[in-house]
Amino acid sequence: MSGGLILLFDVDDTLLDFAKSERRSIIFTLRRFGLPETEEIVTAYSEINLACWKLLEDNKITRKQLDRLRFDILFERFGITGADSVAAGACYRKELSSSAYVIRGCRAMLARLAATDRLFIVTNGAEATQLKRLKKAGLDGFFEKIFYSETVGYAKPYRQFFDFVAAEIDGWDRSRAVLIGDSLTSDIAGAAGAGITSVWFNRFGADRGSARPDFEARGYAELEEILLRLRRKTG
Repeated sequence: MSGGLILLFDVDDTLLDFAKSERRSIIFTLRRFGLPETEEIVTAYSEINLACWKLLEDNKITRKQLDRLRFDILFERFGITGADSVAAGACYRKELSSSAYVIRGCRAMLARLAATDRLFIVTNGAEATQLKRLKKAGLDGFFEKIFYSETVGYAKPYRQFFDFVAAEIDGWDRSRAVLIGDSLTSDIAGAAGAGITSVWFNRFGADRGSARPDFEARGYAELEEILLRLRRKTG
């Protein structure tokens, strides 16, 4: 589209509410295996999951190891014995695949942007899981292509991931590209390393620390205002 932007959207906590899906999926898994469903365990799993994803982003573990490791750590921390970490990981992943909570205002926002810009997905999430969730949410049709780190061979924030994306998008123009995501370590750092304008989608007002996104949006209205300014700037 003439004058439009090339928008690279993260999925979790940018378009879909991952916290809700994660909570539902871990409670389902604990229940399925007859394990305690305490708030302490649910909260701990979320913290462990985040830490394990950071290891994946840093290329210190594989995706297969991720599925098992988070339950290995959880079960060890709470002295849970006799539970199968591999089976628990598979159960959690299956339940997560069927869970998609669209952030309020997301569909309308995407519909407006699709009229002027080109939309793409860039995600570190597993392809089978993310595609099912996007389809369930009815969001997949807004995007020209979906880029999954497991098929690219590199995860965000690695430069190779973004180089692959650039090579696969017809008419790529870095000056018109904008990455929108909630993660300072994978999205914002990745965009900075690739020379792509970034918008940190910070719904909950988190502290950015030493990270320096080009822009910050607390919601979709603010995001659209930022993109309008960028669209005018690029002509």
